Amino acid sequence: MHQHLSRPNAPVWMIGRNDQFCILAAHLANHNRLVRWDSFWRHDGNGLITPPARHVDPTLACIPGRHLLPDLLGKVAQKLRLPARNLYSDLPLSWLARIHMPDARILHGQGNYSLPAMHVARAHRMTIISDVTGQLAPIRHRQLTDEYRHHGLRYREISNFLARRRIAEARFADGVFAPSDAVAAGLEECGINPARIHLVPFASSLCAQLLNSKRPPQSRGVTRLLYIGNIAIAKGIRILIETFRTLRTRLGPTITLDLIGPGQSCALAYLAKLPQGCVWHGPLPQTELPRHLASADIFVFPSLSEGCSLTVLEAMAAGCAVIATPDAGSPIKHDQTGILIPPRNSEALADAILHLQANPATRSFFGKAARQQISIDIAQGYGNRVEAAYDRILARHA
Repeated sequence: MHQHLSRPNAPVWMIGRNDQFCILAAHLANHNRLVRWDSFWRHDGNGLITPPARHVDPTLACIPGRHLLPDLLGKVAQKLRLPARNLYSDLPLSWLARIHMPDARILHGQGNYSLPAMHVARAHRMTIISDVTGQLAPIRHRQLTDEYRHHGLRYREISNFLARRRIAEARFADGVFAPSDAVAAGLEECGINPARIHLVPFASSLCAQLLNSKRPPQSRGVTRLLYIGNIAIAKGIRILIETFRTLRTRLGPTITLDLIGPGQSCALAYLAKLPQGCVWHGPLPQTELPRHLASADIFVFPSLSEGCSLTVLEAMAAGCAVIATPDAGSPIKHDQTGILIPPRNSEALADAILHLQANPATRSFFGKAARQQISIDIAQGYGNRVEAAYDRILARHA
């Protein structure tokens, strides 16, 4: 391998904004590899504009690439409920990112923000990475169309233009990151060469805290189900609530369900008529989630389309027995660290819940095995997983 491809001499230019990029940016900055991070407005706790969602590691304060204008345009478009509102933030950010050309070896892009910069980076012989954090549009359409039709709705992308650009970025890149086997399979289905796909599982900053917390003794007489996430059609919320209604009728007060997360307009009709024993808490701050996870017996996440759910990782770290779908993009191994059920299958969900309710020892086994799996992932470190993928891609394109 040529000397200029070694880790210390492979500076990184990042374009994108999500929780994983915050984790990765701090890791790369601490290893003197991050030369620029084009993102929305971010801050280190100082200044006049300090929304909590934009708070980052203080070491990133001196890294160039903070863009306030796209952030403001996106928020205005959201307030005004403009159609395809993501265009108002994503396109300006991609244009602003393109006009800066740092001295980097790797361009790592995520979201819809990178294609203009990718073309410039290719001319400068940079290695280009597309980070696909969720399923591409053709896969989401296949996964969600029937469920939306069940509600009398037509599934549509927020922006077909941005959806096409995500596919174009993945096809243009030298390497494509997928956070789960489900996303990797979706990329192959969309025509991405499997040799260019690299599995890089996500990380949650809450997992380390949850691993160190002790679970209280399992409750007797009442089985507590918990769901955390958006209350939306795409999350399989109809299947969950209807299944719980059936189980509550059969089992009475020996089973309960707590829902935590913001309610989307498409699911408000279900939230208005929740069965007895089901409580919607609305969105809660992250500081309150450990308490709910510790008291839950079973974590249910029947999502129909996902990249890699952080809440599933957190439930595993908390030692919950987890029920999820393969399309939820979770790292659950069926009958080893939890139970996987087919999507949109109320009968399978009910059977899985009843099985775990009747077998506390199985719940405990799954919870301990899930914790061990997350413990191994944390020891490896998200930043180290990304760097290992960088090295594989650089070696291939030497």
